[in-house]
Amino acid sequence: MQASSLRNSTNRKNQKNSSCLGRKSAAVAREEMAMAKGVPESSIRMVESYKFIHKKKSRVAQDPELVEKLDNYTTLHPELVETSVDDALTQVLGRDSRGHFRGLGEGVCKTTLKKMKPVMQQNIALMEKNTRLEKKVVNEFISKECDLRGGWPLRVVARGIVQDVDPTIEFGERRLEEGNFKVYVNVIYDRTVALPLSHDAWKSKLGDIAQGSVIWPKELLMF
Repeated sequence: MQASSLRNSTNRKNQKNSSCLGRKSAAVAREEMAMAKGVPESSIRMVESYKFIHKKKSRVAQDPELVEKLDNYTTLHPELVETSVDDALTQVLGRDSRGHFRGLGEGVCKTTLKKMKPVMQQNIALMEKNTRLEKKVVNEFISKECDLRGGWPLRVVARGIVQDVDPTIEFGERRLEEGNFKVYVNVIYDRTVALPLSHDAWKSKLGDIAQGSVIWPKELLMF
């Protein structure tokens, strides 16, 4: 028992790149990465998760030279970025020990990884298809005429044309954000109605806009 403990201690000291995750497993780290990126866990590549696992709390790479080698290798061989038994990580660092894969953690064997590959490819294909469909649906609103509802009781107060639907777009003093559209107002029926999402401290009512753009909640638009 004591001999085994000493051997393990010596082996740990010889490790050049030990995990920076603490008690967190590689599987949990990969899941967190996927959630943060909004993608399936299977689309997180081994090279990517390895870099994440070997980052210090300060977010600095544990071994900058190794990261540079990996980046250079994947630039020269982009086809080896995909997770496989012979990917860029294996080419740069050598083969993994039995029952363990760098970037994937313990309990992963070559047979499992080979079986996972077609599933991962299917997931990536489905993700790309969903992204295309989402863009298609969103783009269908651009340049569409619509009625703007507002006031109380709720009623049609203006008419306009959708200019933008990207939630990250900045307009005036605010961002569109999720669920809101930028609409160019060309007809106003009630100038006294308050703007639901004012983009300018000097403009609080539709009458202040005259003909111009506003940010309006999608749920209050009628197409």
